[in-house]
Amino acid sequence: MNYKIILEYDGTDYHGFQIQLQLPTVQLALENAIARLGTRESPIYAAGRTDTGVHARGQVISFRGSMKPEIRRLPSALNAFLPGDIVARDCSEEDDSFNARRSALAREYIYYIHLSRFPSPFNRRFTYHCDSTLDLENMASALEMTVGKRDFAAFARSERGKTTVREVQEAGIFAKGDIVAIQVRANAFIWMMMRMLCGSLLEVGRGKWSIDRFHEALESCDNSNSAAALPPHGLVLEQVHY
Repeated sequence: MNYKIILEYDGTDYHGFQIQLQLPTVQLALENAIARLGTRESPIYAAGRTDTGVHARGQVISFRGSMKPEIRRLPSALNAFLPGDIVARDCSEEDDSFNARRSALAREYIYYIHLSRFPSPFNRRFTYHCDSTLDLENMASALEMTVGKRDFAAFARSERGKTTVREVQEAGIFAKGDIVAIQVRANAFIWMMMRMLCGSLLEVGRGKWSIDRFHEALESCDNSNSAAALPPHGLVLEQVHY
């Protein structure tokens, strides 16, 4: 069977999704749980290879294999062997052509900012604390410039030989109480793209950058013009679209 599983996890204690030698990763924990329940006959494919400390609410993985529990019971069976900060939310059988990574049409990430004079012990794992006021209208205007197909080299750590052109399908900034959410949906993301983009948007919000300055950085295709990347703990892979 070709299995599709939707995961959510707190990435705080993991060195990203993808297996790394002698380091705790989400994939390693998942592979260990799967091995307790059946036989895996292919690699595990993930829609997004989240970095160290990044979280997921809607990560999607797929693999071929033969599991002892039936489909409807598989999430519960996996959760019995997964650590408490990783949860299998849903499982389905897909046709042979489905691949969690290659079949994805878009990924949606949200970066969460906590606006408060003091940090919160309850939010510290999942939001970036900001003790200054932000001009959300200017931030939204700057973010709107990223929509469409363009080169995002200015807001990414590029890898040799790989394109930095991506298509942002939807982007917006939303606030509820003291939490600000920067949401971006794109066909794919470059390494560090979301965190570097949000770091530059924060400079706009703080009034340190003008909207024109943001636009110049975006158009420069030079990441030396970007502001510092925000830390990983505010970033969540929210959803994958197929």
